Amino acid sequence: MAASNGLSVRGLTVQRGGRTVLEDASFGAPACAVTAVLGPAGAGKTSLLAALAGLLPAVRGAVFRGGEDVSGLPGGRRDVALLAPGTALHAAGTVRAALRRLAGRGRAAAADDRISALGLADQAARPLGALSHGEAALALAAARLLPPGGVLLVDEAGMGLDAEARATLAALLRMEAAGGRLVLLATRCTELAMSADHLVLLAGGQVLQAGTPASLYAEPRSAASARLTGPANILQGVVRELRPGGFVWSAGARYVQAADPDTVRPALGNPVTLCLRPERVALLGGTAAADNVVEATIIDLRSSGAMLDVSATGRIGPLRLSVPSWGTPCPTPGQSVRLGWAADAARVVS
Repeated sequence: MAASNGLSVRGLTVQRGGRTVLEDASFGAPACAVTAVLGPAGAGKTSLLAALAGLLPAVRGAVFRGGEDVSGLPGGRRDVALLAPGTALHAAGTVRAALRRLAGRGRAAAADDRISALGLADQAARPLGALSHGEAALALAAARLLPPGGVLLVDEAGMGLDAEARATLAALLRMEAAGGRLVLLATRCTELAMSADHLVLLAGGQVLQAGTPASLYAEPRSAASARLTGPANILQGVVRELRPGGFVWSAGARYVQAADPDTVRPALGNPVTLCLRPERVALLGGTAAADNVVEATIIDLRSSGAMLDVSATGRIGPLRLSVPSWGTPCPTPGQSVRLGWAADAARVVS
């Protein structure tokens, strides 16, 4: 299979022990790009990668590479490399020596170049036994990514790594994609997944949504998709009035919502669920106005550096908002505040 070919999964269903762990999964993974499969534990991520690698048979469905059905090919003929968790560097000596051994004959220079490009020189000079779990995972990844191959599958990517190590791993994967590989990683880490070129959301063995990380964050189609891609206020109410370009819904008070051209407008009297991202909620000072305003009480504040993550509660229920740490009056727990958002800030998800 040529490395330039993309991957297409169509209606893939996989069982383990008589139990369906992946059902009717369909999505595409573009060539020369990093695709992340994001989902909680038990979502079916490992089973998906095992099926793509030819290690787990599919009950039905197909896997295509560049228009060619490779579903019937054994793993050894799929031009796929699978990097799974729980693998360790067991040899003695330094990291550099181990990486050179794993890289294979004639690829010592490539191993050294990779170590240098990723800023792993300090780790490379250390004994293997002195590595932390995260450092060992990165060193192993650097070694396993060196041999050529058409598709690279990385299971539980980012597991056990701190933020800096995850960033290094993301750079490593982007380097592989830029070199002509198709990279597909499975992860529970939202931050790592959102740094990919393409994103597939998986839960309960089913693909919820696929697209670019930015589009999935801005336009989730379900509450589950919204929660997977980042912090989300999930608001629920009942449609009370239909208007040109939008509708009015209630949940203890009345709120206005602009119609979303990509979703079906809910019917009058029907329940509605919306996703409102924390950064779209404003802390209203003085006489400031907004399309939707709710009186709330501050419950908690946590700093994430440049931003303050604020938890509040009001008639609409709990609300999270994210406001700049500087240039904003800092609320305090127990304080009564006014919160607001624009009519087009929320997204209808059901």
